[in-house]
Amino acid sequence: MEGRFMPHLVMEYTDALAERVNIDQLVDDLHRAAIATGSFDPEALKSRAVPCGVWRVGAQSDRSEFVHVEFRLLAGRSDTQKAAISDALTTPLREHAGHVSSLTVEVRDMDTNSYRKWVGDKQAM
Repeated sequence: MEGRFMPHLVMEYTDALAERVNIDQLVDDLHRAAIATGSFDPEALKSRAVPCGVWRVGAQSDRSEFVHVEFRLLAGRSDTQKAAISDALTTPLREHAGHVSSLTVEVRDMDTNSYRKWVGDKQAM
């Protein structure tokens, strides 16, 4: 089932960060690092960046900058594979945005029983 169905790399970041970090290059490097892990069909990877204009952190509503990378893929990879993906994504993240106060990477399993995909008018899963 893994085949061409997935994964998604979603990078959320504080929007002002785009003034100091080349977001396009960061996403490109994250995309390439994920593919290099060999944990999925590279043609299936969808990567995107989502700027956050409104955010709060902690009880004091701190407005510290952050970058959070969420890597979603269908369940079935081992903990070792998921840790390798997380480590691979951490490298370009730290290279591009090491000065940012909060950098996080999360590898998340998607439930194969509830995931749906359509290509054109045909359901692929």
